[in-house]
Amino acid sequence: MSTGAQRGFVLVATLWILAVITIAASYFAERVGQAIELARQKQAGTEQLVEFANTRADILYRLGTTQITFSGLGNSPAIALDDRPYRGSGEDIVRLQDNRGLLNLNFVERNMMTRLLGQLGVPIEKRDAMIDTLLDYVDTDDLRRLNGAEKSEYAALGLPPPVNDWLATPYQLRNIIGWRDQPELLDNMLRFVTTSRLFGFNPNTAPLEVLASLPGGSRDTAAAIIRMRNLKPFYAGTPLPGFIAGVLDPEFLYFFPSDSIRLTQQSKALPWAVQYSVTLTPTSEKSPWRVDYYVKTAVTYPSENADKIQKLPAWAPASAGDDKTL
Repeated sequence: MSTGAQRGFVLVATLWILAVITIAASYFAERVGQAIELARQKQAGTEQLVEFANTRADILYRLGTTQITFSGLGNSPAIALDDRPYRGSGEDIVRLQDNRGLLNLNFVERNMMTRLLGQLGVPIEKRDAMIDTLLDYVDTDDLRRLNGAEKSEYAALGLPPPVNDWLATPYQLRNIIGWRDQPELLDNMLRFVTTSRLFGFNPNTAPLEVLASLPGGSRDTAAAIIRMRNLKPFYAGTPLPGFIAGVLDPEFLYFFPSDSIRLTQQSKALPWAVQYSVTLTPTSEKSPWRVDYYVKTAVTYPSENADKIQKLPAWAPASAGDDKTL
C-alpha cells in the first residue's frame, strides 16, 4: 500500500473514531442530563412530601393543643370547620370539616338523604332503592328491605356480603349494590357524608348542599344561612331561619363543633390527595387524637385561584375567655 493510501486510511479511521467518540459523548451527556433532571424531580418531589408532612403535622398539633370554639379551631382568627380551603406549607391546600355538619351514613335520615341524592342528579325512581341497599348494608339483620339487598343478592353478583355493621369509612359506599356502579356520583357524594359515630346536626358547619337537603330547604335558603353564620355563628337559643326551626327537633341541633374532624389535604405537585378523619381524645394516655380512617384520593387542585386562598392563621392557643361550651 502506498504512503498516500495509508495516510488516507488513517484519516478515515480517525474520522470514524472521532464520530464514534462524539456520538458516545452525546449519548452519555444526554443520559447524564436525564439523570440530573430525574434527580431534580425526585428532590422536588421529596421537598413537596416534606411540605405535605409539615402541613399535616401543623394541623394535628393545632387539633391537639388548640381549643375548639363556636367559630372553629381556635379564635380570632379561628380556622373554620366548614371545609373551606386554607393554604398550608409550600403549595399545600388543607380543608377541615366538622363531621357533625355532614349527613351520617350510620344514622341515615331518609328524607335528607333523598333530597341530597336529588341534588346530585339521581333520578327520583332510583333514590329509594339506593337508600334501602345502604340500610341493608349497615343494619345487623339479614332481612331484605323492599328495594334492598342482602347476602344472597351480593353472592349472585360475586360480591362480598354486607358488613351488617356500622361503616368505618364513607368510602365503603363503593362496595354497596346500587352505589358501586356510579363512580361520578360517589366522588360528589363523599364530600357530604360521614361515618363518625355522632348524634345531631350542626348548621354552623354544614356545606351548602347539606343545608339545602333539609326539608323545606333550597340552595337559596342554604346560601342565606351561610351568609348569616359567617357574620355570627348560631348559638343555642338564638333565632333560626324558620324552615330549620320548623323541621328539626331542637335536641337534634348542636351548634358547637364536634370532636370529630375530617381533613382533606392536597398539593399542586402531587397527583393525589389524602383524606382522613380525626377524633380528639384529650383524656387518652396514648395520643390526643385518633385517626379513624386515612385514604388517598383524587382531588382537583384549584390552580387558577390558589393564590387567592387564605393562609392558615398564625398558631395561638385559645384564651381563657374564648367560647368553649354550649
